[in-house]
Order: sequence, then C-alpha cells, then structure tokens
Amino acid sequence: MADRLLSVVVCTHERADALYRCLEALAALEDPVEVVVVDSASQEPCGDVVERFADRIPHLRLVCEEAPGLSRARNRGVREASSDLIAFVDDDAAVRPDWARRLAGAFADPLVGCAGGTCSPRFEAARPGWLSERLLQFAGVTRIGSSPRRARGSFEYPFGANMCFRRAALVEAGGFSEELGRSGRSLLSGEDSAAVDRVRENGWIVWLQPDAVVDHSVALDRCSSGYYWRRLWWQGISRARQDRSPGMAVRLIAAAPVRLALWLATRDRVHLYRTAETAGYLAELAGLGSP
Repeated sequence: MADRLLSVVVCTHERADALYRCLEALAALEDPVEVVVVDSASQEPCGDVVERFADRIPHLRLVCEEAPGLSRARNRGVREASSDLIAFVDDDAAVRPDWARRLAGAFADPLVGCAGGTCSPRFEAARPGWLSERLLQFAGVTRIGSSPRRARGSFEYPFGANMCFRRAALVEAGGFSEELGRSGRSLLSGEDSAAVDRVRENGWIVWLQPDAVVDHSVALDRCSSGYYWRRLWWQGISRARQDRSPGMAVRLIAAAPVRLALWLATRDRVHLYRTAETAGYLAELAGLGSP
C-alpha cells in the first residue's frame, strides 16, 4: 500500500448519476488512492457505473452491503479498505484534483487521528435568498475558514462528506454507531460526529485541513423550506438517541424561545428551523419519534 496515499470509501444508495460524478472526480485525482464503493442495499445495483471506471481508477473495488444504513455501509468500507488512512466521501461530492495529497498531509503529525476538509456548495438549483451560510451547514457545507488548525470543539468537527481517519484511531473508537446515520428516508444523523468525538476522547487530535476540498451537491430539495424543518427535526431525534439527560432536555427547551427571538431579530431562518430540533428531541423522549 506504499504507493497509495489512502483508501477512499464511497457509500451509495440508489444514486447512480451522483456516483458517476463522484467517481469521475476520483479518477482525476493527481495522486494514487484505493477506492472502495459500498453499495448499500440498492434496488438497482451500481455495478455498471463502477465498471466504467475500472481502467481509470486502478485500485477500485465494489462491495455490496445487503442490510441498509449509512453507518453499516461505512463500517463495511472500513473492513474492506487496505490503507492506514481511510477517507470518506459522499456519493454526491466531487473531490478536487489535489484533495488526497492535502488530506493525507494532515496526518504527518502522528497524534492526528481524524482530519476533515472543506465541503464547498455546488447548487443544482437557484439558491433561495433565505438560505444562509449557517443554514447550509445542515446541507453538508462547512464553515471552517482557510487556515489549517486543530478543531476547537464539536461545533467544528469534520463532516462525513469529507473526512479521514487513521485506521487505528477509528477502530479504537468502535467505528460508526449503527444506531445512528441515514437509513431509507430517515434523516437520522450524528454518527460521524459521534465517531469523531470518541476519537478525540481517546486522546487523538482532530484536525481541519481547509485546502482539502470537495464540491458537495446542494440538490433541489435542499433549497426548499420543508427540507430544513425535516432535517432539524431528525437532528433532535438523533440528539435524543445519544443523550437523554435532563440537562440536555432543559438546554433545548430553554433554547427554543431564544432561537425564535434571534430569528425575529436577524431573519436568519437557521434560528427558526432549529426550534424543530427541540420538538424532535422531545418527541423522541416521549416515544413519538420515527423508528
């Protein structure tokens, strides 16, 4: 594996067109990598798409995970990958040509256990005026600045669309929680930040490498108000499945009126939609959240 900088795991489910664009970008990388495509319980297998890149990506493999779930697919990718550095890229993201070199460079420090780069928006529809930079974070777009540095807290953790782990650190952390993460039509989340959190708790450094860039699709549905109500509702459910402490409930309940006041003052809808996070959290505690 000395000739490959890292392994890239791409998990995909029923998005052949997006996967094609993702592999097109990976084929244009300036440095050699291993690419492991994990087909997560697709009704229409993506073997034909992957086969089209067999000559352009020398170290390319497809594995099929019959049980659905993004976390399960990611864990399968970890088991299949060969490198000491394992990166994850969403199937609707396109890496820049120097991405692998930039991201792998963050691990020159042996204490770095996880690193993440920039997720830059690629809009597939006209961007609404109300879709603020803060709100775009819930569509997988980062706000990490331009200077490489250590993450200051969980609010700066890398996003799953563009992150890399040292294998030893990720295995030590137990991989991705299969109780969290997308599955079917749910927007359950938090599996990537939970994994990063465990890596950090184990003493590893979490690093931000802004010049390792992917262009992350902001699809038509992510330019609609309904998506963000639903996304933040599921964020609340995800929080409840990780932390049911009275303190968390009190903080979210107290935050709701503050967020409404901030929305009235700023008209930034991120504050308005985040009230759905409180509602989702309370619904899950009451047993009314989605399975």
